Amino acid sequence: METLLRKNNSNELIVFFNGWGCDNNSCEAIKSTKDVLICWDYSSLDFNFKFSGYKKYYLIAYSAGVFVAGVIKDKLPNFDYKIAINGNPMIFDEKYGISKNIVKIFRGLNLDNYMDFRLNYLVRNREELAYFNAHQPNRTFESCFYELDKLEEYSKEQYKIIDYDLAILGAKDKVFNHEAQKEYYFDKYKVLENYAHDVFFYFRNFDDILNFAKM
Repeated sequence: METLLRKNNSNELIVFFNGWGCDNNSCEAIKSTKDVLICWDYSSLDFNFKFSGYKKYYLIAYSAGVFVAGVIKDKLPNFDYKIAINGNPMIFDEKYGISKNIVKIFRGLNLDNYMDFRLNYLVRNREELAYFNAHQPNRTFESCFYELDKLEEYSKEQYKIIDYDLAILGAKDKVFNHEAQKEYYFDKYKVLENYAHDVFFYFRNFDDILNFAKM
Protein backbone atom coordinates (compact mmCIF):
# COMPACT_ATOMS: atom_id res chain seq x y z
CA MET A 1 0.00 0.00 0.00
CA GLU A 2 1.19 3.50 -0.80
CA THR A 3 0.69 6.37 1.65
CA LEU A 4 1.38 10.09 1.66
CA LEU A 5 0.98 12.43 4.62
CA ARG A 6 -0.07 16.00 3.86
CA LYS A 7 0.73 18.17 6.84
CA ASN A 8 -1.26 21.33 7.56
CA ASN A 9 -0.04 21.92 11.12
CA SER A 10 -3.25 20.46 12.50
CA ASN A 11 -3.92 18.34 15.59
CA GLU A 12 -6.62 16.48 13.63
CA LEU A 13 -5.96 13.81 11.01
CA ILE A 14 -8.13 12.60 8.14
CA VAL A 15 -7.24 9.13 6.88
CA PHE A 16 -8.39 8.87 3.27
CA PHE A 17 -8.60 5.49 1.53
CA ASN A 18 -8.78 6.13 -2.20
CA GLY A 19 -10.44 3.86 -4.74
CA TRP A 20 -9.18 1.12 -7.03
CA GLY A 21 -6.79 2.33 -9.72
CA CYS A 22 -6.24 5.66 -7.97
CA ASP A 23 -3.21 7.36 -6.47
CA ASN A 24 -2.32 10.61 -4.72
CA ASN A 25 -2.55 12.55 -8.01
CA SER A 26 -6.28 11.89 -8.22
CA CYS A 27 -6.93 13.84 -5.02
CA GLU A 28 -4.16 16.40 -5.39
CA ALA A 29 -6.65 19.25 -5.77
CA ILE A 30 -8.74 18.25 -2.73
CA LYS A 31 -7.71 20.61 0.06
CA SER A 32 -8.08 20.48 3.85
CA THR A 33 -7.27 22.48 6.96
CA LYS A 34 -6.49 19.18 8.70
CA ASP A 35 -3.57 16.84 8.17
CA VAL A 36 -4.47 14.15 5.63
CA LEU A 37 -3.03 10.66 5.22
CA ILE A 38 -3.77 9.45 1.69
CA CYS A 39 -3.76 5.68 1.08
CA TRP A 40 -3.84 3.93 -2.30
CA ASP A 41 -2.71 0.93 -4.36
CA TYR A 42 -3.92 -2.08 -2.43
CA SER A 43 -1.70 -4.56 -4.28
CA SER A 44 -0.09 -5.00 -0.88
CA LEU A 45 -1.52 -4.47 2.59
CA ASP A 46 1.80 -3.36 4.09
CA PHE A 47 0.85 -0.41 6.30
CA ASN A 48 3.27 0.99 8.84
CA PHE A 49 2.03 4.49 9.65
CA LYS A 50 2.31 5.35 13.34
CA PHE A 51 -0.74 7.19 14.61
CA SER A 52 0.25 9.60 17.36
CA GLY A 53 0.11 13.28 18.21
CA TYR A 54 -3.44 13.89 17.02
CA LYS A 55 -6.48 14.76 19.13
CA LYS A 56 -9.05 13.59 16.58
CA TYR A 57 -9.07 11.06 13.76
CA TYR A 58 -11.51 10.89 10.84
CA LEU A 59 -11.92 8.15 8.26
CA ILE A 60 -13.04 8.98 4.73
CA ALA A 61 -13.05 5.96 2.43
CA TYR A 62 -13.98 5.95 -1.24
CA SER A 63 -15.13 3.04 -3.41
CA ALA A 64 -12.79 0.03 -2.90
CA GLY A 65 -11.16 1.95 -0.05
CA VAL A 66 -14.33 1.42 1.98
CA PHE A 67 -13.59 -2.30 1.94
CA VAL A 68 -9.80 -2.06 2.40
CA ALA A 69 -10.10 0.10 5.53
CA GLY A 70 -11.84 -2.85 7.18
CA VAL A 71 -9.23 -5.34 6.02
CA ILE A 72 -6.51 -3.41 7.90
CA LYS A 73 -8.80 -2.19 10.69
CA ASP A 74 -6.46 -3.46 13.42
CA LYS A 75 -3.74 -1.09 12.18
CA LEU A 76 -5.99 1.98 12.32
CA PRO A 77 -6.85 4.30 15.22
CA ASN A 78 -10.23 4.70 16.86
CA PHE A 79 -11.97 7.20 14.62
CA ASP A 80 -14.15 10.04 15.84
CA TYR A 81 -16.20 9.82 12.63
CA LYS A 82 -16.22 7.40 9.70
CA ILE A 83 -17.56 8.19 6.21
CA ALA A 84 -17.96 5.85 3.25
CA ILE A 85 -18.33 7.29 -0.27
CA ASN A 86 -19.85 5.17 -3.04
CA GLY A 87 -18.72 1.83 -1.70
CA ASN A 88 -19.37 -0.67 1.05
CA PRO A 89 -17.41 -3.40 2.86
CA MET A 90 -19.12 -6.17 0.84
CA ILE A 91 -17.10 -5.26 -2.25
CA PHE A 92 -17.73 -8.38 -4.38
CA ASP A 93 -20.96 -9.53 -2.74
CA GLU A 94 -23.57 -10.72 -5.24
CA LYS A 95 -26.19 -8.33 -3.91
CA TYR A 96 -24.37 -5.35 -2.42
CA GLY A 97 -21.01 -5.36 -4.18
CA ILE A 98 -19.63 -4.70 -7.64
CA SER A 99 -21.34 -6.95 -10.18
CA LYS A 100 -19.43 -9.50 -12.23
CA ASN A 101 -20.29 -7.50 -15.34
CA ILE A 102 -18.64 -4.35 -13.94
CA VAL A 103 -15.56 -6.34 -12.88
CA LYS A 104 -15.39 -7.68 -16.46
CA ILE A 105 -15.49 -4.09 -17.75
CA PHE A 106 -12.66 -3.18 -15.35
CA ARG A 107 -10.55 -6.04 -16.69
CA GLY A 108 -11.23 -5.01 -20.29
CA LEU A 109 -9.87 -1.48 -19.97
CA ASN A 110 -7.23 -0.36 -22.46
CA LEU A 111 -5.93 2.78 -24.20
CA ASP A 112 -8.82 2.71 -26.67
CA ASN A 113 -11.72 2.59 -24.23
CA TYR A 114 -10.64 4.05 -20.90
CA MET A 115 -11.88 7.58 -21.71
CA ASP A 116 -15.31 6.22 -22.59
CA PHE A 117 -15.25 4.21 -19.36
CA ARG A 118 -14.54 7.32 -17.31
CA LEU A 119 -17.33 9.26 -19.00
CA ASN A 120 -19.87 6.43 -18.78
CA TYR A 121 -19.10 5.07 -15.31
CA LEU A 122 -17.16 7.58 -13.20
CA VAL A 123 -18.42 11.07 -14.05
CA ARG A 124 -21.58 12.72 -15.37
CA ASN A 125 -20.44 14.87 -18.26
CA ARG A 126 -17.46 16.17 -20.22
CA GLU A 127 -16.86 19.03 -17.80
CA GLU A 128 -16.35 16.54 -14.98
CA LEU A 129 -14.29 14.33 -17.30
CA ALA A 130 -11.94 17.23 -18.04
CA TYR A 131 -11.51 17.84 -14.30
CA PHE A 132 -10.92 14.13 -13.67
CA ASN A 133 -8.35 13.95 -16.49
CA ALA A 134 -6.51 16.99 -15.13
CA HIS A 135 -5.86 14.99 -11.94
CA GLN A 136 -5.80 11.49 -13.37
CA PRO A 137 -3.92 8.67 -11.63
CA ASN A 138 -0.43 7.85 -12.81
CA ARG A 139 -1.02 4.10 -12.90
CA THR A 140 -0.50 1.44 -15.57
CA PHE A 141 -3.31 -0.88 -16.59
CA GLU A 142 -1.16 -3.80 -15.47
CA SER A 143 -0.80 -2.40 -11.94
CA CYS A 144 -4.55 -1.78 -11.75
CA PHE A 145 -5.39 -5.31 -12.91
CA TYR A 146 -2.99 -6.78 -10.35
CA GLU A 147 -4.55 -4.61 -7.65
CA LEU A 148 -8.00 -5.90 -8.67
CA ASP A 149 -6.74 -9.50 -8.38
CA LYS A 150 -5.50 -8.77 -4.86
CA LEU A 151 -8.78 -7.10 -3.84
CA GLU A 152 -10.68 -10.22 -4.93
CA GLU A 153 -8.18 -12.34 -2.99
CA TYR A 154 -8.64 -10.28 0.20
CA SER A 155 -12.43 -10.50 -0.10
CA LYS A 156 -12.28 -14.30 0.11
CA GLU A 157 -10.44 -14.21 3.42
CA GLN A 158 -11.72 -13.30 6.86
CA TYR A 159 -11.82 -9.55 7.22
CA LYS A 160 -13.43 -7.03 9.54
CA ILE A 161 -16.31 -4.80 8.52
CA ILE A 162 -16.20 -1.21 9.64
CA ASP A 163 -19.44 0.23 10.92
CA TYR A 164 -19.47 3.57 9.10
CA ASP A 165 -21.28 6.49 10.68
CA LEU A 166 -22.52 7.71 7.30
CA ALA A 167 -22.38 6.83 3.62
CA ILE A 168 -22.44 9.43 0.86
CA LEU A 169 -24.02 7.91 -2.24
CA GLY A 170 -24.20 9.25 -5.79
CA ALA A 171 -27.67 8.56 -7.17
CA LYS A 172 -26.21 7.96 -10.65
CA ASP A 173 -23.46 5.57 -9.50
CA LYS A 174 -23.03 2.76 -12.04
CA VAL A 175 -20.20 0.94 -10.25
CA PHE A 176 -22.12 0.02 -7.09
CA ASN A 177 -25.88 -0.45 -7.40
CA HIS A 178 -27.44 2.62 -5.83
CA GLU A 179 -30.57 0.93 -4.48
CA ALA A 180 -28.53 -1.92 -2.98
CA GLN A 181 -26.24 0.66 -1.37
CA LYS A 182 -29.20 2.39 0.27
CA GLU A 183 -30.45 -0.95 1.55
CA TYR A 184 -27.03 -1.85 2.94
CA TYR A 185 -26.63 1.41 4.85
CA PHE A 186 -30.30 1.44 5.87
CA ASP A 187 -30.82 4.85 7.51
CA LYS A 188 -27.19 5.99 7.60
CA TYR A 189 -26.70 7.61 4.21
CA LYS A 190 -27.05 10.86 2.30
CA VAL A 191 -27.64 11.00 -1.44
CA LEU A 192 -26.03 13.31 -3.97
CA GLU A 193 -28.91 13.25 -6.42
CA ASN A 194 -27.09 14.25 -9.60
CA TYR A 195 -23.69 12.63 -9.07
CA ALA A 196 -22.11 9.45 -10.37
CA HIS A 197 -19.36 7.29 -8.85
CA ASP A 198 -16.69 9.99 -8.62
CA VAL A 199 -18.01 12.80 -6.43
CA PHE A 200 -14.83 14.86 -6.23
CA PHE A 201 -16.03 17.43 -8.73
CA TYR A 202 -18.58 18.27 -6.03
CA PHE A 203 -16.20 17.96 -3.07
CA ARG A 204 -13.03 20.01 -3.52
CA ASN A 205 -12.17 19.95 0.19
CA PHE A 206 -12.00 17.08 2.67
CA ASP A 207 -13.40 19.39 5.34
CA ASP A 208 -16.49 19.87 3.15
CA ILE A 209 -17.06 16.11 3.18
CA LEU A 210 -17.04 16.08 6.98
CA ASN A 211 -19.32 19.10 7.14
CA PHE A 212 -21.75 17.61 4.60
CA ALA A 213 -21.91 14.35 6.54
CA LYS A 214 -22.65 16.09 9.84
CA MET A 215 -25.23 18.55 8.52
